[in-house]
Order: sequence, then C-alpha cells, then structure tokens
Amino acid sequence: MNESIRKQITQVSFHGTARLDARLKLFMLVMLGIVSFFVNGDIPEIILMTSIAIFVCAGSAAKWGLSMLITYIIISYLNTYLSYVTIPVITLVMNIFGVTVLKIIPIVTLARWVLKSTYLDELTVSLERAKMPQAVTIPFVVMFRYIPTLLIEYKIIRNAMKIRGISDTFLKVIIHPFATIEYILIPLLMRCLKVSEELAASGSTRGIERYNKRHALLKVKFGLAEYIILVFVIMLVVFLFLLDNSSLGQINIWRWQ
Repeated sequence: MNESIRKQITQVSFHGTARLDARLKLFMLVMLGIVSFFVNGDIPEIILMTSIAIFVCAGSAAKWGLSMLITYIIISYLNTYLSYVTIPVITLVMNIFGVTVLKIIPIVTLARWVLKSTYLDELTVSLERAKMPQAVTIPFVVMFRYIPTLLIEYKIIRNAMKIRGISDTFLKVIIHPFATIEYILIPLLMRCLKVSEELAASGSTRGIERYNKRHALLKVKFGLAEYIILVFVIMLVVFLFLLDNSSLGQINIWRWQ
C-alpha cells in the first residue's frame, strides 16, 4: 500500500484517552455502570461523575464531558430541593425520576463517548484477541454499529414529521400516546428492519463471518497505559464502595444549611 494513502486511512480524529484499547473502554463502561447504580452517597456519586467527565474530556470530548457534569450538578440540586415539596404522589414520582436520571447520566456520558471514539475494526480485532467467540463478537459489533444508525433514523423521521406539520413535543407524547406510536414507533420499526438487512449484507460483503485472523490498520494493543488505567479503575471502584459504606459517604453535599 502506498505510504501516503496509508497515512490518510490511518489518520484519526480522536486523541488522548480515546485511543485506548476497546477492551479497556468496555470494561470501564461495565464496572463504572455497576458502581453508578449501587452507590448512593452524594460524595461517591460526584467523585464518580467527575472522574468520568475528566476521562472523557481527555479523550477529545471536552464539551460533552463538561456539559454532562454541569447537567449532573444541576439535577442533583433540583432533586434535593424538590424533596422539600410535599405534594402527594407528585413528590414521590419526581424523586424517583430524579434519582433514576442521576444514576443514568454517568453511564450515558461514558457510553456515548465509547460509541463515538471506538472504530469498528479496532473493536472487532480487540474482541477476537480477547478470545471471544464469533457468536458473541458478531452480534455485539452489529449492535455497536446499529445504535448510532438508530438515532440517525429517528432524526430523519422527526424531520419528515416537521415537514408535514406534525410535532412530537414531550407534552404531545404524554397526551397522545397512540399518535406517538403511529407517527414515530411504527416508522422507526420499519426502518430498523430495513437497516438491519443492510447491515447484515454489508457485514457479509466485508467477510465478517470468516474465521481467519483479523488485522486492523490502526495499532491494537493492550499496552502499559491500558494496564495503568485498568489498575486505577479497579482502585476507584473499591474506593467508592468503601466510601459509600462510611459515614463520610452519607453526607448530603447538595443541601445548604
């Protein structure tokens, strides 16, 4: 292959932590996702969210990481002060909704960054080098590629609705659930079937079912940097669980005395 062509192909738009091995990213997503759901203290949760935001910002996604950290802080304050509102049923629903959103934000922050910063060829090679069977690798890679496509299809449907003078605001979704199913979910399901066929054909054309050893133009290696961050993530997980079970972890930092 011509060297200039190879440089153009291997030129990447992500740097820093975004260039870490895909296996490490997936491990972080699983472990930190578990921590997000099982720790309950304010201090462990904000440490977790700040750590994820810093890691994402160091991987060519500073705007996304900072915006999600700010969103997390704002929702934490709102959720704390809404607990003072004593309206039957509504207060309970809002508290449950607020806690659920706070649990999901760290996972969404890291998951979107992993989807954006991981190339499919790197992911495929990484999973194969981890001795994962093809029965696991192929569906996972297809799902990994399918999620961004699903979001694109949803945007196309929304644009088509706007052209026809149909809006899908949150209020209309609540008031007219059957219209939402008719205008959004059914077209989305039909597009999903079509896209799934296209993805299957594309994968077969590229030889995804072949059992030969795969290679990637970009270097795929679980090196020293990955091992250092792996140890750091494990230590962070242990520290957050220990902190959550201590008296310090039960302090409410969002409530002004």
